[in-house]
Amino acid sequence: MTESPPPSTDATGDAARDQRAREYERRHNQLFVVRLGITVLLVLFYLFSGASAELATGLHARFGDQWWWVNALYLLITFFVFSALLFPLSWYSDHHLEHRYGLSNQSMNSWLADYAKGLCIELPLTAAFFSVVYALLQFAPDAWWIWATGFYVLLSVVMSALWPVWIMPLFYSFEELREDEVTAAVRRFAEEAGLKVVGVYRWGLQEKTETANAALTGLGRTRRIILSDTMLDKYDRDEILAVLAHEVGHYKHGDMWRLMAVGTALAGLGFYVADWVLNALVARLGFAGIADIGAFPLFIFAVLVFSVIAMPLGNAYSRRREYAADAYAAQATGNATPLATALHKLADQNLADKEPAAWIEFLLHSHPSINRRIARIKSL
Repeated sequence: MTESPPPSTDATGDAARDQRAREYERRHNQLFVVRLGITVLLVLFYLFSGASAELATGLHARFGDQWWWVNALYLLITFFVFSALLFPLSWYSDHHLEHRYGLSNQSMNSWLADYAKGLCIELPLTAAFFSVVYALLQFAPDAWWIWATGFYVLLSVVMSALWPVWIMPLFYSFEELREDEVTAAVRRFAEEAGLKVVGVYRWGLQEKTETANAALTGLGRTRRIILSDTMLDKYDRDEILAVLAHEVGHYKHGDMWRLMAVGTALAGLGFYVADWVLNALVARLGFAGIADIGAFPLFIFAVLVFSVIAMPLGNAYSRRREYAADAYAAQATGNATPLATALHKLADQNLADKEPAAWIEFLLHSHPSINRRIARIKSL
């Protein structure tokens, strides 16, 4: 392989870029805290104001013993109202800030269309998931959290298989790449690694964003390699192969299943905590039982608090797997330089903070910082 040129050494430009990246990171971290705080307050208000109980009572009065319809409509209405209340934060985070920092090419109308499509997918799926959970609460009150964890795994596997075929094309254009030097090299590398894919696709990000990305997505017959046009246009062959090698490293190490196992364990613990909270408090708060949909805010509050506490644990394991995939990429390509330069380019293009504070990385980041990743690569 030919070595890629080293990253720019323009100190003034690097300093300005790093300052903008730190500011961009700080604003998103602040928004995370604000969104979390507002969500908790809304959930508690929904619970203690009696609004949740009133909605459940009204739906029971309308549908009687048809509890499935009561639960499904309650959940749809609840998630829609919460999405509407949090919409300003979504717009500010996903549209305004991206334009402010020069990362978005998307018009307001296009962003609104994507937001609406996302809502049309997310609301029914989320309502259906929790409808099943509440059916389990009703019919298996002592072991519902075990069955709910199994359902969570099943849904995760199904969505992983369907995501690149049914969901992603609703938001981005995909085009199978014609055979050229880069595509041939990508296919050859994947085949030598024992990876079977249905194709290599150009992922149309450029019409919406300046950021770059690549992924190995799907399962079985839906597994494919996707390379963003923003990467194909700006990265050389060796850098693209290095990024692909990182993704192949995840595949070779079984990281999807490892991370799913960790996620399953955390989901099971979260459901167990929710079970304990519901059993301890529903009667005191005047609800009929743990399967009373009016107590749903209590359920969500328990899961939300547990998720915030557990998030650093999941992130820590994810960072370990990223380091392992980097090591595989460096060893499989026989040259660490292309991966290091690709990571530098990705950080610059995506305006990532190359070395955030250690405590920020520990709490919030599923990937190690770019500087720490490059230092680890160079130490191999």
